[in-house]
Amino acid sequence: MAKSSEAYERLKSDILRAVIVPDTPLVVAGLKERYGLGWTPLREALSRLEIEGLVILEHNRGYRVAPVSAGAIRDLQLARRTVEETLLRRSIESGDANWEAGIVAEHHRLSRTPSPAPGINEAGMALWEERHDAFHRALLAAGRSESLTRFQRQITEQLQRHHRHMLFDPAARQELDPLAQPSFGELVERTLGLAHHTELMEATLARDTDRAVALLVEHIGFSLAVYAFLWPLEA
Repeated sequence: MAKSSEAYERLKSDILRAVIVPDTPLVVAGLKERYGLGWTPLREALSRLEIEGLVILEHNRGYRVAPVSAGAIRDLQLARRTVEETLLRRSIESGDANWEAGIVAEHHRLSRTPSPAPGINEAGMALWEERHDAFHRALLAAGRSESLTRFQRQITEQLQRHHRHMLFDPAARQELDPLAQPSFGELVERTLGLAHHTELMEATLARDTDRAVALLVEHIGFSLAVYAFLWPLEA
């Protein structure tokens, strides 16, 4: 792998997994020491990640990881709804038996995976993300649009780091009232648990387009609900 590609992949992975948390300054000298790579590939990686919206460049301040906010989540939700609703409608219209079988298979894999909850470890979160994203790709797989599919993957990546920030941010854990912990756990389960995904699968396989789209829109809206629970003054 070329050094520039290696720098890009490693830095992007750490940002998406919230190993490097939102708003962290990205000083090239520090990155050089962290990854054992040179200035040129790291600067190229930062430029690519800026285009993708994962880092921002500020005048006289340099690069930093893009922040997480209610506004950013709303924007991503709007983009996700626009793209995924179109792909889901197309898939329901034209999907064949192989498409249906793919949905059932990925739902089964997801059902065998514990849902994320506060305190989940990195390996558990990574496995759930892999299987959750595979289920959603299966739903949309008959959408017949390479451009929309590529955009959908980019949006999913952006939301991934928001979800990790909400589950793993130490400040949020410390500030959350102990009496609110059960309610937060219930909200996370409703957001990321299997039940809603099962309803979405059943409506899709029944070719009930209106219900499937309504469930998808509800599912997409859950992220902001979790954020508002943790940071109500920002929502």
